[in-house]
Amino acid sequence: MKKWIFVLLALLVLISGCLNSRAVNTGTSPNKPDSEKLTLQGVKFYTDPSIALGAAKEQGKPVFVYARSESCGWCKKFEEETFTNESVIKTLKGNFILVSIDVYNQKNETRNFRVRGTPAEIFLDSNGTEIKRIPGYTDTETFLNTINDIGK
Repeated sequence: MKKWIFVLLALLVLISGCLNSRAVNTGTSPNKPDSEKLTLQGVKFYTDPSIALGAAKEQGKPVFVYARSESCGWCKKFEEETFTNESVIKTLKGNFILVSIDVYNQKNETRNFRVRGTPAEIFLDSNGTEIKRIPGYTDTETFLNTINDIGK
């Protein structure tokens, strides 16, 4: 009898955890203006490349496309090191339109950008033409030099 109570309790905990994670992953309401954005280390990214490209065209800025996944250790390292650097943040926010794609949840975008692994950093001009691509992890200094060159 005690085993059945334990089993039922364990199932209840598992089910409630699954329901909670599903509620968290559904995102915000589509009526909210930030529903198409993702915040990484305090930096906001569009999650819809078409919206980002429209903003880039309107503002005449290049686009930084960051392809990532939640399970990518190198992505987490890049985000923790690079998206916390004040010079990087200032340059990205001032000179680029930022978009992030999740390679597992946005398969069409992943295919369209020809992403083969994560992380991947892709730079586009305001018309959507690729300027530069950095496959894999890059250190903060190299990344900062790249965005300074492109964002002029």
